[in-house]
Amino acid sequence: MVFFNPNRHSYSFRWGSIFIFWFALTFPSSSFAIYIQLDGIADVKTNFSDGCASIKDIGNQSERFGIDAVIFGDLARNSFEFGAKPFERIFKNTTENPSVLGRGAAGYISEIKDNDRQIKETLLIPGVETIPHYYWSGSHFDKNLTAHNWDKHMLIVGMSQAEEYEQLPLQHSNLSLKYTDPLLNNFIILFFLFMVSAGAFYKRYIRVLTFPLMVLFLLLTINNHPFQSSPFDAYHGNQGMKPYQNMIDYANSKGAMVFWNHMESSSGTRQTGNAMLETLPYPDELLKTRNYTGFQVVGDRPLQLAEAGQQWDQVLMEYLQGQRSQPVWGYGGNDYLCEDQKGDRLGSVRTVFLVREKNRDTLLDAMRKGRMYAVRQADENRLSLDEFTVEDQKTGQQATIGQELTSTDFPAVKIKLRSIKGGTKTAQIQIIRNGVLAKQESVSLPYELTWRDVGNKQEGRAYYRIKASVNAMDHLVSNPIFVKFSDTPVVASLPPTEQQPAPAPPTRKPPPPSPPATKLPVPAVMPEISGAKTEAPAPQVSMPEVSTPVVQPPASPTRPVPPAEVKKKTPPKMVRPPVDPQRILKVMVDGVALRKGPGTVFPKIISLKKGSEVEFVRRTNIELNNKNWLVVKRGNRSAYIWEGVVKWAEARPVKMEK
Repeated sequence: MVFFNPNRHSYSFRWGSIFIFWFALTFPSSSFAIYIQLDGIADVKTNFSDGCASIKDIGNQSERFGIDAVIFGDLARNSFEFGAKPFERIFKNTTENPSVLGRGAAGYISEIKDNDRQIKETLLIPGVETIPHYYWSGSHFDKNLTAHNWDKHMLIVGMSQAEEYEQLPLQHSNLSLKYTDPLLNNFIILFFLFMVSAGAFYKRYIRVLTFPLMVLFLLLTINNHPFQSSPFDAYHGNQGMKPYQNMIDYANSKGAMVFWNHMESSSGTRQTGNAMLETLPYPDELLKTRNYTGFQVVGDRPLQLAEAGQQWDQVLMEYLQGQRSQPVWGYGGNDYLCEDQKGDRLGSVRTVFLVREKNRDTLLDAMRKGRMYAVRQADENRLSLDEFTVEDQKTGQQATIGQELTSTDFPAVKIKLRSIKGGTKTAQIQIIRNGVLAKQESVSLPYELTWRDVGNKQEGRAYYRIKASVNAMDHLVSNPIFVKFSDTPVVASLPPTEQQPAPAPPTRKPPPPSPPATKLPVPAVMPEISGAKTEAPAPQVSMPEVSTPVVQPPASPTRPVPPAEVKKKTPPKMVRPPVDPQRILKVMVDGVALRKGPGTVFPKIISLKKGSEVEFVRRTNIELNNKNWLVVKRGNRSAYIWEGVVKWAEARPVKMEK
């Protein structure tokens, strides 16, 4: 099933979205098919920090380029300082560059929100890039003063309040009460010594000595105040992973996401004023930190940590083995400053999000749950991953990017890849399973593949991810799909999505029905699935085929009356109760299939039109994409229908179909 890709202007996108929503609901056989793709760019800087363009200019330009979302990544604090110990926080040389906190976090958020309302076709989402820690070595006198790890950055996305930005644990930033405990003892001691020396000076005890002591302890007290923005300073060497884990923990406490940025970009050693800035590649930090959301997997050039068996795969294997509580996702970082400056181009690296509808919440949900893939493009004809799913062919259940499938069979990997403008391209495709290159081939685009991984031992858990590359400037990296193997054919167990479960039917007890006039056919029974549990059926009310059902005439109360005769008779006083209108489901789109069993692999009984009604009988435990299969009645026939294509009808007078 071809996946919709909204590279569009507003009019075509709206109608395309409506079409794909109808199409996905009508044919819910593919996990990938119920999502639309949104082209996003992340880590974009403006003139709030190092960038050249304003937020409005970036938004307007993105809208013209058909970009659906911009996630900004201006530097939260862009300054460093070097002071003379022991008064390094008082007597210091500070280099201050434009930043979000320097210009005001409230103004930054407000400007993004204002432009987001004005620019209709592109979502604008605030984010900041942080420098959790740097440290000094060398000295001015030796002309080798160096700030290390200045370019070791983290992207924070998902904070909405200015106060949350202002309290980021950054060096020499805003005052904070969070880290007073470890700093309080020194402050109290120094303050006590200051008070003693001040008292001695006031009482005229050896003023030639007490006055300098009073000034000294006053300066030390001010220099060591406990209201620091970070518990780590730049004068005690490399603090390891502590400052970075501290930033991760802070972001998580605010419900935000945190991503490691440009981990293989080496700044080398560059001169800034009288100091040198040095940052070495740091891909191993993926293994040394915990509970972060992800990292930049695609940049201006291919990254080694995305190759099979490298740091990303090592982290994912730790997740499979239970050593981590959550997987790690990759995103594409545009790292945009100025157009055509050092090769910068807006949109040259994109993150494509899989969402059910286009808004800020669904996009952030997709980012948090890994429903995205990253693309590097040399021109407008980028690679598009139209489908990437893993299927259990026994049950027909599927999972897509960022989800998990429970499988009883050899997993079947399905891929559809093309270039969005068409034309002939040759790409190398790699399927990576558990950090090992399981399949690789060179193909011509467009390309479709269904590959059954019979080499999988079907033990424990596994994951699949793919890479596709035309060249170094035109490549794609997906996030993984997880598979959990089971001996019982249960359905796919997928992470929760942004959609809420359908409301349960009212638990009203219907009045006791009168004896039916005709013998109803035996309802279709759901095939047994070993290991799967179903709920006990709710009390069923017999459904007559006509609007005014009747009992047998008194003359022959025990003889079954053919349906043709029932239609001709005048209804007596004793009738069967009408169907509770609150048990009626209405079909939302045309072409929805009633099936003989709970799954798309079962034969179709009939296709229903939009607005058709069926009677709810019970909900099964069989799921597809977090929605259950339902047992329903149409006329006097039982069947199965997927919960995602129906809704509860509004209460109204009962009108039975003939």
